[in-house]
Amino acid sequence: MQEQEVEVSFCDLCGTSVPAGDIEGRKAVQHQGKTVGACCLTVLREGGAGPAAAVLTPVASAGRAVSDKSGGDGGRLLTVAIVLLAAFAGGIMFLDSRVSRLEVAWTDSASDAAKRQKADSEALLGLSVKADGLAARSDLDVLEKKTIALGKSLDEMTKEAKQRQTVLEQQVGGLGSRLTETTNKLVDYRPLFEDLRQRHTRAMAAIEGMRSEVAAVPASVVAVADGGDPVPVVGPEVPAELAEHVRKLAAADPAVRFEAVDVLVDSKNLKVLPFLLPLAKDPDAFVRRLTVEGLREFQKAEVVDALIEALRDEDENVCDTAWRSLRDVTGQKFKFDAAANKEARGRAAKAWQDWWAKARPTFGT
Repeated sequence: MQEQEVEVSFCDLCGTSVPAGDIEGRKAVQHQGKTVGACCLTVLREGGAGPAAAVLTPVASAGRAVSDKSGGDGGRLLTVAIVLLAAFAGGIMFLDSRVSRLEVAWTDSASDAAKRQKADSEALLGLSVKADGLAARSDLDVLEKKTIALGKSLDEMTKEAKQRQTVLEQQVGGLGSRLTETTNKLVDYRPLFEDLRQRHTRAMAAIEGMRSEVAAVPASVVAVADGGDPVPVVGPEVPAELAEHVRKLAAADPAVRFEAVDVLVDSKNLKVLPFLLPLAKDPDAFVRRLTVEGLREFQKAEVVDALIEALRDEDENVCDTAWRSLRDVTGQKFKFDAAANKEARGRAAKAWQDWWAKARPTFGT
């Protein structure tokens, strides 16, 4: 059994569904596409409460009044007019309601759109601020180029440092080799000094054996080592404890003469001075230097003569020692450079001689 389709309309005044049966049974009215259901039609006819009552009540009352006067057909026409007017009023009300709802919806949509636009603007502003803090691409390119250049410079400096290190290692190696060669060339003088000590011991033994033989001799002469005038070895005025060292001044061994000069200078006895003065010209530079150094202990004119003469010595150390002894003995401060050439030392020595020529007669008085 098939179900029959039921056509349903809606009241244009209140929107309530109007069954087709109500229209056929004249409980509802349709005119020019407008429908007024039983829900509103009853009100319109009776002037009661309802959606269209406020608008149509005066019209309905007027209609009923005319209907009562004119009869049945006029009343029906009036009813239809009232229905149409009610339908028109209902449409206006419905449209006004729809427009109001649309306005509210549009207002809400516009408000939401404004809020979204504000949020988007704030987000874009934040992105702009963050973008301003980032370096530009051009700046990054410049920084990259500088970084590459710095890396190349560091590589070049590393290579140069390695080359310098290699050169330094070579130089250190060469220095080590030269140091080794120099060390190998050094002469150990300890055996020589040991030999000198033994020779000195043998000489002392020989001298002790000869002491008894020379004790009876009142005086003798021995030529000095430099071939100068003979020097008395023993004299009546030389103390016995120094006589042996006076005899050593004529020894052929420089070490023996050096020791004798050291002992006699240390004694500071004026009686040994005549024996010491010739040693200022000894062939050995060490003996000459010790002699001119020891002569500063004797404040005598002949000592100044020997020291001024020693300023012309070939050995630099002897010249310098003689100059220092002269300052101590005379108290004079004439300049003298022992490292200067021979002519410069000669001029300095002449300055001492010129002064000494005037000061010698009154020296020591």
